[in-house]
Amino acid sequence: MLLSPSDAERPAYYAGNGLDAYTYDMVFLPENSSLAVTMTLEYTNRTGNPLDHLLLRTWAGAYETEETSPAASDELYDLCYPAGFSPGGISVEGVWWQGSLTEAVFTDTAHTALRVSIPVLAPEESGLLRLRCLLSVPQCAHRFGYSEGIWQFGNVLPILSVWRDDAWLEQPYTSVGDPFVSSCANYSVSLTVPAGYLCAASSLPEKQVLPDNRIRYTAHLSAARDFAFALSDIWKAADSSTGGIRLQAYAADEAGAKRILKTMSRSLRIYERLYGEYPYGSYTACTVDFPFGGMEYPGLTFIALSSTDDSLSDTLELILAHETAHQWFYALAGSDQYNEPWQDEALCEYAMLRYVKETYGQNAWENLIITRVRAPMQEKITERVTPATPLDYFSRTDTYSTVVYGRGAACLLALEEMTGRMDAFLKAYCRQFSFKLASRSDFTGLLEEVTGIDPRPLLTDYLDTLI
Repeated sequence: MLLSPSDAERPAYYAGNGLDAYTYDMVFLPENSSLAVTMTLEYTNRTGNPLDHLLLRTWAGAYETEETSPAASDELYDLCYPAGFSPGGISVEGVWWQGSLTEAVFTDTAHTALRVSIPVLAPEESGLLRLRCLLSVPQCAHRFGYSEGIWQFGNVLPILSVWRDDAWLEQPYTSVGDPFVSSCANYSVSLTVPAGYLCAASSLPEKQVLPDNRIRYTAHLSAARDFAFALSDIWKAADSSTGGIRLQAYAADEAGAKRILKTMSRSLRIYERLYGEYPYGSYTACTVDFPFGGMEYPGLTFIALSSTDDSLSDTLELILAHETAHQWFYALAGSDQYNEPWQDEALCEYAMLRYVKETYGQNAWENLIITRVRAPMQEKITERVTPATPLDYFSRTDTYSTVVYGRGAACLLALEEMTGRMDAFLKAYCRQFSFKLASRSDFTGLLEEVTGIDPRPLLTDYLDTLI
């Protein structure tokens, strides 16, 4: 993607210096339900430790068996596999370090963690990693899969794990929540597809028609935690722009795409005013078939097909407002979504409430709080979980939603009532932790600094106490 002047001024494009760089060259083969991927990673060792191996997260590997697939839980199975289980997965064809073939082995039964052996790499030294693999796409209505004429590639491209406490993170792919923790990097992507396929991606791609009538999409994205995309030959598209941000929406019909665009534009304007500048030059949303309301990626939102029905326009708007908030609370200011899920989802739920208040006023805001916050606080939960409970303690998505979204948002509303400074704090939070991973102690320390009040007792009450 060529950057316009307005794109170049956006923070991600000047935050990209000093980051690792991924290049993905991909060919989509729908007749084989597969995606051929060649990845190149320009890596610099910033861990402070000598390294003799790297760890890649290969989330697509989990879809190979019923025992490991995040879509095959008792709660999700019939929704994601209506025709019965369909295997997907990843086949690694080779891994090279500095041009030489090297050993790479999976360290988990789900094939989501690939350990790559390298000669000892000293701190601040760099090297080039190359990987070739084939992704097998399951018939599955989930982040990764094919369903209802749409091919969904969310959390499938191999990316480097995060180094923390002298080790690479190796958390499992849980069925509940978003267990993905990743650092920002720069992405260059080339994707070749058959004629007729539209591509919704983390960065608005350029399109080139090849001599054999296939299409090559190319895109570039700086300072991003991941790169996701979806493909379809049945979508209709609509586009617009707001404040120099290029907007693109894909849905079953043009009217649906335009409805999506309307909320995309309005939510971006509100969040930029509340929380600071949107980090990228484009923002895309597309409909996919999965049992969630939506799913966020840098510069891209997946929206459930089921939410785009005319009778569910209010639901669609709330989903989009929540998912768009993730561009600030995930894409920009990251956190440990596995161990502190509230720091991701509760912030976006609170931002969605602010969107409603800014758009529709006090009464609408208060009415929504009744259903989205007060009801979850009163609901009886049998599992011993709180908003700060790690994902592997949750067994059901509905419990996770009640506890992390609803009760987590209650915590932020209580902080606003106590301090009256949550807008100022969240704006400062996005600024201070732009393109970084913020811990709970980072969150707490900055909150105390901005408000002048010790928030720890209240945070403990809401985030750590069983009710």
